Amino acid sequence: MLTKTELGGDNEAVAKRGLIVALLACTAVLAGSALAGRLLPASVSSYLLGPKLIRAEIYVQAGAVQHDYQLDRGRLQKRYSNGQLTVAKQAGPISVKVAPLARVVLNGKVSSLRALRAKMQVAVLHDKELPAQLIWASTKSPPKLPLPVTNLLLGSQMVRGEIVVASGDPTAPHDYLLDHGRIRQVGVSTVTLRERDGTAVTINISPTARIKLNGKNASFLQLQKGMMATTIHDGDKPADQVFATGR
Repeated sequence: MLTKTELGGDNEAVAKRGLIVALLACTAVLAGSALAGRLLPASVSSYLLGPKLIRAEIYVQAGAVQHDYQLDRGRLQKRYSNGQLTVAKQAGPISVKVAPLARVVLNGKVSSLRALRAKMQVAVLHDKELPAQLIWASTKSPPKLPLPVTNLLLGSQMVRGEIVVASGDPTAPHDYLLDHGRIRQVGVSTVTLRERDGTAVTINISPTARIKLNGKNASFLQLQKGMMATTIHDGDKPADQVFATGR
């Protein structure tokens, strides 16, 4: 879980739901703005939030409104009942509260909660304690998230995230930690970021890390104070990917 800062604060539920409502009403607008603020290459985003995703918790700050988005993927154990869905996962089933009027997309088409059946594959998105408003389902392969949603979660408003992705060993999934912010200091093998919520975090960088600066291959020595950067590391390992923009 994300523990670097208190999430959510005392924001009103309506305000916290604002970005989800905007997503539903203005998909095309969000798609354009999210693409403009893309932090990661499409191949990286599609891997992190793709068919191997187990769960994700992504902290997003839109102005003064903070969102603690949680995304769960798995197979339904049973139909929607008592305001929740039960999703089977590697570590056991979990129950997710779902809004009665949640938007459901089944096999790429708008559907309803009543159409969901046991053994369907689903991805459920909700904002921390709020009931889920968005559900994607498929009768065959894992459902693909719409591009605006991926770009919203991993776009320029992201503060930090934890994304668990299946590996070749079902008992040892990847636990990717993402941090995004402005570089405050570059050390011998570290970068210190100031994130959107004011948190300062120092990230160890692997000597073999993949560094991208303004979309081009670069070296660690090219990273400078004032640049925006996103780092990715697997568990306690040093970051092996850094995506930076700036001069």
